[in-house]
Amino acid sequence: MNYYQIVAFAQQLKQNKNKNMSKRQLDHSLVCDKIGFDWANKKMMIRIYDSLQYIMEHSTAKPTWTAIVTHMLTMDNQLGKVSVNGYYSTIRKNLKDIGVIQYNGRKGLSKGPNWDRFFGEEDWSWFITNTNSGGYGTIIK
Repeated sequence: MNYYQIVAFAQQLKQNKNKNMSKRQLDHSLVCDKIGFDWANKKMMIRIYDSLQYIMEHSTAKPTWTAIVTHMLTMDNQLGKVSVNGYYSTIRKNLKDIGVIQYNGRKGLSKGPNWDRFFGEEDWSWFITNTNSGGYGTIIK
């Protein structure tokens, strides 16, 4: 999926948002169920949650972090207002550190060994994140 296809599809999804609200917008239940004490980066993970899952599972081209962030910003009507390659690079690094995603060279991103754990019913107390500019994620259980 190229940039324009991602934007067009995200806009189409946005139009259907009232019919099929995403998990992260239903009562903030995902925030309450998933987050925990180190909330800063995990709150940003909640924002990227739906777009990460969608692009990784439905993209016809190689999944890229830029495609994921572009999709999220389009869904949030923020595309062009914030940097696609800005703050979310720390979130990408955290997700790689805890094994949710992995980078496979020319093939782009793929699901890591903890993908199902991240998107399952389990809360996110099994990992911690550091919120500094070189932030990292660590599995603790």
